[in-house]
Amino acid sequence: MAPSVSELKFHAGAIGRFIPALVRSGIVTHEGGIKAAASTLPVLARYRFTTARELEQGYLTCPERLALIDDDGTLTYRQLRNQAQAFARFLRHLHLPEIRLGVMARNGRGIITPLGAKGYAGAAIYLLNVGSSPEQLSGCIEENGINVLVIDDEFIDRLDPALAEKLTVVIAHSSGAERGAYAGVPSLSDIVKRGTPNWIDPATEVLPSFPQHGPIVLMSSGTTGIPKGIMRPEPTLPVVLASIVDNIPWRADQKVQMTASIFHTWGWACINIALGLRNTVVTRRVFDARAALDDIARYRLDGLASSPVFFKRMVEADPDGEFDTSSLRFIASAGHAMTPQIVEETNGRFGPILCNVYGSTELALASTASMEEVAKDPTIGGKIASGTKLRILDEEGREVPRGTVGEIYLTNSTALIGYTNPKIKLHTIDGLISIGDLGYIDEQDYLHVVGRADDMIIVGGENVHPQSVTEVLEAMPGIHEVHAGGVEDDNTFQRIAVWAVRTGDAAGKAITQDSIREFVRAKLADHSVPRDVHFLDKLPRNATGKVVPRLLKG
Repeated sequence: MAPSVSELKFHAGAIGRFIPALVRSGIVTHEGGIKAAASTLPVLARYRFTTARELEQGYLTCPERLALIDDDGTLTYRQLRNQAQAFARFLRHLHLPEIRLGVMARNGRGIITPLGAKGYAGAAIYLLNVGSSPEQLSGCIEENGINVLVIDDEFIDRLDPALAEKLTVVIAHSSGAERGAYAGVPSLSDIVKRGTPNWIDPATEVLPSFPQHGPIVLMSSGTTGIPKGIMRPEPTLPVVLASIVDNIPWRADQKVQMTASIFHTWGWACINIALGLRNTVVTRRVFDARAALDDIARYRLDGLASSPVFFKRMVEADPDGEFDTSSLRFIASAGHAMTPQIVEETNGRFGPILCNVYGSTELALASTASMEEVAKDPTIGGKIASGTKLRILDEEGREVPRGTVGEIYLTNSTALIGYTNPKIKLHTIDGLISIGDLGYIDEQDYLHVVGRADDMIIVGGENVHPQSVTEVLEAMPGIHEVHAGGVEDDNTFQRIAVWAVRTGDAAGKAITQDSIREFVRAKLADHSVPRDVHFLDKLPRNATGKVVPRLLKG
């Protein structure tokens, strides 16, 4: 079906914002001369906006610039590109009918190199959650037909030996630990190193000039059962990125720390943006707050791409301002909700440089908010991203008036194209896909998100959003961290419950269940007052920092 006139105008307007945004970011003026600039369109035609494209263009424009600083050392753009191509040749050398590449690796070259190889070889790639259980890992491999698995050796004991016999297994990161039955499995470092037994000579395995680009598949959190495989295209022209550049001072030739997990949507987006801007990326496999602060001070980093729980930990780890973080120009936050308390604490420590990016695993970028907008109103999700159609709909699928809460639906060029399991259906209305959150748009066209649609509960006929209780209690003296959710109640059908971690000082020791209830009662309506209050030593979180409700006791 041919696009309508309104659709053509919509896409033209989005592209009109995208090109100037590239100029503002500095990427156009940092392309390394006439020859490199002339290569931009051919490289884009071959690799689209994939990690391979960013590595190839980096190789052509600034080959000796540092691309990556990770736990295993440093790599220039030339080295990272060459390693991605070497691994791509290895994949092609397997002569599989179709390369279905699974990766279960923490941040670093162990996941970035396969991402680049995916684009060079022409493959589909499946980014597996490092928190997956043995059963979930087996389920993902079998359900998605994965035939090559790149895995950190710390997770190798989760791999079923019988299933492994059907795969080509590669160790992404070697910790030096005993591998048992997998002692003979090749490592990624061996495969990409010239002269080693698994190295494939470029003369014997030529990469395709125009690879067949399979989807990139990211997995849902998988709190129960097999995680959902979310298929996403790598777009030819990702116009939604104009909103990132417009609202965050993320520019070419910067040094950026990434604590966002690359196997997650936000981390995957960040690594491609950073490489696209020819940044130097600093990352570690395991987050440590003081190490992250030391990296900022040591390398004089310009930016931090992270999630709220991680920079909250950084604030707590440096109460006296021991580390010099004055080089930071921005903190880009996504992955889960910011709260007014986190915004206040973060801006208080690092300065008013916290920006917000809102989206989801299925739908990527929905809106962005600049540091000025976040500082003024910590509750906003921001302005709707360029190239994005977004509507707030009621239960009957009708658009609601401004200021009215409804379910958020949207679509753009980076939206999922479906699930790998065809039995899982998309929840769509008029071509827009539900993001699963509730929110509203105010009179100034800012999006506000009030919580997950399936988290909202009804207490005595009143709608209650647990996130509002969490935000209130985060400001209570003596609360270190807190989570609110719904539980069953015989009288009102549902009630709010709270799981709290107290601080170790006098304020924390003074907190009781009743004092928490009274604190909420003073700020919210009676139906938001928690029935149950549980005290924990720590909240159970997954690798991306989100609280895992099924692991909460009480």
